[in-house]
Parts: sequence; C-alpha cells; structure tokens
Amino acid sequence: MSTQARPEGTHAFVDEREELRRRVWKVEDRLFMLVEVPIQSPFTIDVLFDRLEELSAGLDRFAYAVDLTRVQRPDAGTRQRLRQRVSRINTRLVHVAVAVGGNVIIRAVARLAAFAIGFRSFSSHVTVDEALEACRRALR
Repeated sequence: MSTQARPEGTHAFVDEREELRRRVWKVEDRLFMLVEVPIQSPFTIDVLFDRLEELSAGLDRFAYAVDLTRVQRPDAGTRQRLRQRVSRINTRLVHVAVAVGGNVIIRAVARLAAFAIGFRSFSSHVTVDEALEACRRALR
C-alpha cells in the first residue's frame, strides 16, 4: 500500500482510505486495535484516528493497542499530527499499549513520543497479545 494521498475523487484514493480504515477495529467492549502502516504520514494518522474516534464515539473511557512491529520512525510532521489527534481523545483514554516486536529503536521512539503526547497511561510490549492484555488490565 502506498501512503501517499491521491487526488480526491479517484477510485484508488477511496480504496486506500478503506484499506486504512480496516486497520482499526473493536476487539471487545471499550478495547480497540490499531495496526499502523509501515510509513506513516499525517494522512494515514488522520484516517486511522478518524476510524478510532468513530468506533469509540459515546464511550467515556476506552483503551487501544497499536501494532508498531513493522513501522519506520515517523517524521516530525507525522509526530505532530499524532499529538494533535491523541489530544482530542486523551481525556477518555484509560491506557495505550504498543507492540514493537524486538525493535529497540521503535520502542525508544514510542516511549519518547508517548511522553511528548502526554498519554496518562502507556506501556510497550513485544507482542500484540501482551499489549492487548495490558489494555484489559487497565480497563478493569
């Protein structure tokens, strides 16, 4: 999948947006999963967070896990957009858990980003299953 936006109105643009939206889903009550694309951009962040906001609408509290196992370090503009989007939902977030695999660089970047974003509760894990379990514990 390309992460570059195409002119609106093209079939490929709609397909790309739908493919991105399918990367965010409800796992169970108040728990969501987000699978980040390898090369993130402000566009991909917006589509993923639009979907997360849509799914979590009406919830006073929720958690989500993020699969970062195949990502590259995001650029400054993308990190800024992530901060903006998280700030819109941060008061409702119980916990955010990221799965980074064995990538120590992404683990370090995720921790720094979590601090800069201002997550109230954050953890990093090797696997998605561990990340989901951390969210479940936080929601209890």
